[in-house]
Amino acid sequence: MSEITCHNIPPVKSDYEPIGNTVKVADFDVYVSIPENKSKPFKKAIIVSYDIYGFHPNLKQYCDILAKAGFLALLPDYFRGQTSESFEGGLQGIVKFLKENYPTEKNVEDTLKVIEYFRSEYGVENFGFTGFCWGGILGSVLCSIKDFDACVLIHYAPGIQPPEKFEKSQCPIAFLPAAGDVDSQPFIDAMKDKPFADKNIQNRFNDMKHGFAGSRGNLNDELIKKRVDEVFEISIKFFAENVGVKY
Repeated sequence: MSEITCHNIPPVKSDYEPIGNTVKVADFDVYVSIPENKSKPFKKAIIVSYDIYGFHPNLKQYCDILAKAGFLALLPDYFRGQTSESFEGGLQGIVKFLKENYPTEKNVEDTLKVIEYFRSEYGVENFGFTGFCWGGILGSVLCSIKDFDACVLIHYAPGIQPPEKFEKSQCPIAFLPAAGDVDSQPFIDAMKDKPFADKNIQNRFNDMKHGFAGSRGNLNDELIKKRVDEVFEISIKFFAENVGVKY
């Protein structure tokens, strides 16, 4: 289990100015970052799931960098404007609130709404998924859905699906844990017989604490910035190699 979880350390303040815009899908907002000098239709899109701090500039920056690499980047507001700072009762209170208000089934349903909307309105044909912390838990469920060609799970939370669940994965996965996060090797092993087994990767950031690339990542720190840039590079390369490829 992670030695440090997102609930007990607040998000960093950021002066990053996002370049995307927001659209309404059903009853929630989606931050949209569009590739430069491109217009509809967009064939490839990456859905990004934030950590428990919601629409933080660091996550929007990740989306903007994906867009600069040529992907339509989508950040759904699963919590409808709420963040862990709105929840009471510490970690137990957060878990209780999420289970009662935003259970996995609802989050999967919202993700499918995003897919349907952007297929219809933006012409997207192929999807990838990135999950930070709590979003990594969601990603460990969504990887079993045929709509995704690749998933990147970044310092995923302790509630990630058990290894046997990854036997149902429909796409290759990149596991990017921080120091103290759950060992990803059993997940890799569970997919050893998949046709994409050789595409799965893992890269542990042993000198980083849980949450370093998400809302708690202080990008003014030289080492953290370096590691976050590595996360960007790995994500872009992984999606470039796998989104649009069917196994």
